[in-house]
Order: sequence, then C-alpha cells, then structure tokens
Amino acid sequence: MPSTILRTSLIASLALLLGACSGRIGEPVFASIRTTPVAADRARVYFYRAFEPYESLARPMIYLNAKSLAVSEPGGVLWRDVEPGAYEISVFSPGIYPNQFKDVLLRPGDTLYVRIDSLRNWYRGFNWEKDTFVVSLVGESEAEDEMASLRYVPNNGS
Repeated sequence: MPSTILRTSLIASLALLLGACSGRIGEPVFASIRTTPVAADRARVYFYRAFEPYESLARPMIYLNAKSLAVSEPGGVLWRDVEPGAYEISVFSPGIYPNQFKDVLLRPGDTLYVRIDSLRNWYRGFNWEKDTFVVSLVGESEAEDEMASLRYVPNNGS
C-alpha cells in the first residue's frame, strides 16, 4: 500500500512538473509569423527580449519619446510601425546604467531592431538589488537569429 501511494504521488508530481515546463500556449514562435512590408511612409521598430529567468522576469514598459508603447515580455517579440523622425527609446528601469537608453533617427522605410537587456545584478547594495533594463540596438542578421525562437506578442501594451 505505501508503494502505491508513493507511485501515485510520484506520477502526480511528474505531471505537475511537465505542465509547469510547457510555457505559454497559444503564442506562436516569431519565426512562424509572416510580416507585411514596411509602408513607404513609415519606419518599423522590432522590440525583443531574451527569456532569461535568472536575470529578471519583470515586464517593464517600453517608451518612445516618453510615451508608453508596449510591455517588454521576457522571451517575446513585437513590432510597431511609426512615423519617421527622431525618437528616444527607453524602458522603465529601477536601476541605472550608463547610456541605458538610445536616441535614433528613423527615415521612411527604415527597420530598427531593439533588444531589451536585463542586468539584474548591476545595481545592488548590501541587502537589495534593482532590476536594470538597457536598450541595445542590434544589427539585422543578429536580431533575426535571436528573435527566431522567441514568442510573438502582438498588440502588447497598446
């Protein structure tokens, strides 16, 4: 009898563990998404963030010119088509880091790749640490490789 209870508990624990590892269902992998071409009078900005559970799972807001745009999802990719012009790209960050945000000038038809990096241990004290998020501009080929296996999160935060 004790072995039956132990076996049942083990099977139930294994089922729970497998269920916890399954991740989000229903959000497609970005590589499977067909994107439309950028309109001639717009510029496209891709935002993405690697899934790094040992860094931070916080979901900070991304800002364009101090206006909220979307939530930075761990392991997620999203894009926005914007009017050409000058933009400051920033993300909510309790911690500070040198040159943490970026200023860009987008022309009609431009495509920009923005990675949100998490530096959890950068800003810490004796008994505290603050999530620190940094905006990094990435080249097209590197960004496409990094985004391929991430989740597509459409209309996030808008």
